[in-house]
Amino acid sequence: MKYDIAKEYVNIKNYSPFCFINEVSSQYQFSPFLLPFIEYGGEVTPVHPDTFFDLKLDPARIVFEKLVYPTSSFRTVFVYDDDLFLKLPLLRKITRGVRDLSRKQLERSELAGKLLGLHPRPDFSFLPEICHYADDDNFNFIERAIANPQIFPWFYAIASRAFGKEFLVNAVKNIISTWMFFASNDLLLEYHTQNILVDAFGKIYYRDLSDVKSFGDNILRPSYFDLLECKGDLFSLIFDRGVCLQNLDHIVNYGHFGGNEIAEIKDFINLSAENFGISFPNHSVDFLRDVPERRPQAIDLVSWRQ
Repeated sequence: MKYDIAKEYVNIKNYSPFCFINEVSSQYQFSPFLLPFIEYGGEVTPVHPDTFFDLKLDPARIVFEKLVYPTSSFRTVFVYDDDLFLKLPLLRKITRGVRDLSRKQLERSELAGKLLGLHPRPDFSFLPEICHYADDDNFNFIERAIANPQIFPWFYAIASRAFGKEFLVNAVKNIISTWMFFASNDLLLEYHTQNILVDAFGKIYYRDLSDVKSFGDNILRPSYFDLLECKGDLFSLIFDRGVCLQNLDHIVNYGHFGGNEIAEIKDFINLSAENFGISFPNHSVDFLRDVPERRPQAIDLVSWRQ
């Protein structure tokens, strides 16, 4: 059985205030295309066609091509024959910035995978990543294997209306409890909908390890860390923004949860924070929405924590 790539295209369009920014060529956004592979530094290396064009590479360097499918993040593609994702440098803007793939991002991926592996949970897994380093960052890439092809994007479960309320409540509780658990171990997961896959039982499968944040490690500490007032502000920024505004709000907006479910989830958030010793501030934190740079600011407390 293969991963059903078609479910990637049941997407939530307003996942970012800058989702209207997408410089990827239209033919590489929602349709399969041929991905060129070249020899670089003694390794056969995939290069996104837009990057190939922007770097003005010679087509004669192409060793072979493979049919791939773009995912919801566009610069990550799915190789159907290999059941494998490839995360590629893309020298064009998507939402807040250019989607390059620096050496530091690869180092974050490797460290995050190692640290997450130290804290196993039955309701959580992650897609392991193999990082390929080049002496030019434009030719770095990451392989992301699918251990269980019977998983699907979380936003598909939200937007497709193919699942019952009990499944959604269970999955949401897994999202909240696993986020709190890892946060209590200084690993903050970017749980917006693109980064979450689930199975039919609501188990969480996290993807994109380079998005994991940490207070205590220089590699995983976010670039905007010094702009925050306190440790709790980082908890708020990642939980309130990613889990609440970019996740739970979508479930309500799609009409899945009414007053009873909302109250149940609010209680579960408060109880989980208490159980795992997570100290949130009495406000929320988000990035400024009038500029693409990641500049955090305090905002009104999200309703999910009230």
